[in-house]
Amino acid sequence: MVRRLDATFWASVVLIVALGTIGGVLFKFGTNALGTIDYGRLMEVKRSTPTFIFAALLFFSVVLFFYSGYSLGNYSFAAMYLFSPIIFLALIMMAFSRFLIGVPLSVTGLGRLTGLLTALGVLTTAVASNLIFKEAFSVRVLAGIALAVIAVILIGE
Repeated sequence: MVRRLDATFWASVVLIVALGTIGGVLFKFGTNALGTIDYGRLMEVKRSTPTFIFAALLFFSVVLFFYSGYSLGNYSFAAMYLFSPIIFLALIMMAFSRFLIGVPLSVTGLGRLTGLLTALGVLTTAVASNLIFKEAFSVRVLAGIALAVIAVILIGE
């Protein structure tokens, strides 16, 4: 099924870009407030009874959240969509990648990092979609991907 790039498509794109941009700016404000973030800091955990209790409650709430949302799928397409196991796993992986952005974001600019990640994302996603979904690319698209690789080199310096 091929859908036309109608007004709904473009409105969705604008909304996604706007929310992503606002989220990125807020994330940068947050990392600026916390200072340099490294993996050592991310792994810091004070071992105590309250830590164990709160971690157990957090884990339980995530399990309950998934179970409730998955069960709600019988009554709501949005819930069925969001809580489909593969989509939910994908969203968790995407959220975890966004969490890890705090490490490089704490030491570089938002625009520079976003440009670098976007260009690398275009390249890796194109390769993955070719290998997994057998998606073919025109010469024009391949030229655009080559420009993304050049962008990575230029941005990364």
